[in-house]
This record gives sequence, C-alpha cells and structure tokens, in this order.
Amino acid sequence: MKNILIIYAHPDEQSYNAVVLNKIVSTIKVSGNRYQVIDLYKEGYNPVLSTKEMRGEISPETENYQQLISRASDIIFIFPVWWFRAPAILEGFIDKTFVPKFAYRFKKIIGNYGLPIPILKDKKVLAFITHGAPALPVKLLYLNVVKYRFLLGFLSFCFNIFKCKIVQLWSVPFCSDPRRKIYLDRVGKIVESRLGSEKNVKQAIPLLT
Repeated sequence: MKNILIIYAHPDEQSYNAVVLNKIVSTIKVSGNRYQVIDLYKEGYNPVLSTKEMRGEISPETENYQQLISRASDIIFIFPVWWFRAPAILEGFIDKTFVPKFAYRFKKIIGNYGLPIPILKDKKVLAFITHGAPALPVKLLYLNVVKYRFLLGFLSFCFNIFKCKIVQLWSVPFCSDPRRKIYLDRVGKIVESRLGSEKNVKQAIPLLT
C-alpha cells in the first residue's frame, strides 16, 4: 500500500484546481492507498521565512510537514501558475520545508563547487500545474520556464528526476467544458497508472498527522 501526500495550493474552493484535487482524491480512494492532503491556504500556512529559519532553525510545524514527506511514497503537487511560478504560499513552503540535510545535500567537487545530491530520491513525484495561457506562447516564447524552473530548480535537487512527472493543463479559464473534462480524465488516468489499483480495498486510509 502506498502513502500519498498531496500538497495543494489554491485559495478558491470553487476553482478548477479544487476539481483536480477532488479527482485525484477520488482516484486514490478507488485504488485503496493511504493519502494525506496539505491544503496550504485552508491551513493558513505562513510562507514568510524568518531569520531563525534562514539560519537553520526548524519550527514544530515544519518538522510535522517533513515527517509527512518522509513517510510518503508518492508526492503530488497541485497549483496554478501566477507570474510564471507557483503561488507565493507554495514557494514559501518549499523554502521552509525542503531544506538541506532533510531534502538534499551538496557533494563537494572542487573549490566552492558542489553537486546537489537528492535525499528524497526514493519517492515518486507528480505535479499538476494549471495555466491561464495556451501552450504555444509559453513553450515557444518563454521556453516553458514554468516547468523547467520547477523541475530543475527544485525537484531535481530533492528527488530522483527520473521519478518526477509534470503535467501542464493549458488555457483552463478559457477552454470549453469538454476540454476540461478531457483534462480531468487524463489526470485520473495518470494518477491511476502511477499508483496502481487495489480493487479489494474499499476505503482509502488517510495518513495520520
């Protein structure tokens, strides 16, 4: 049985991100795996990094999040793109939670140069990112900086990059309902294929905090 941790960052309960979250949770329930949702906005998470935290102090809240991450076999991120990045609340969560010695370490190469070595490399990662923009300009004009910043600037430091998959859903506020339905079906199939299915288990078990 897998332990799935969902890290969710959207303030609007009526958003398409919320629909994606519900689809993923329902798919996990059918699979019979364990799951836990960290809803950053609902939890009133404070993303501001303090001086003490910058110097290495870990708060009890962050320690609890790290324990959830450590226990998870799979981690799923769900968030919208704002200004070519994740919402500030998620960016702050990453800054405060995925810190050196917990999520990665540096292996010295020469002088001041070091190679980041992932510590959380045993975990599979999925990220579902919703865009207001269509795919063409983001990929052609901006070289898909959203995807590669998240993948290379964060995930590759902490996880095995070959176990990470980023799924981008385009023009969400402007596309048709049938297109959104296609997106949802795709989300369900991707999660299902990642997690497998345990038909004999009728109820998923939330992870304990």
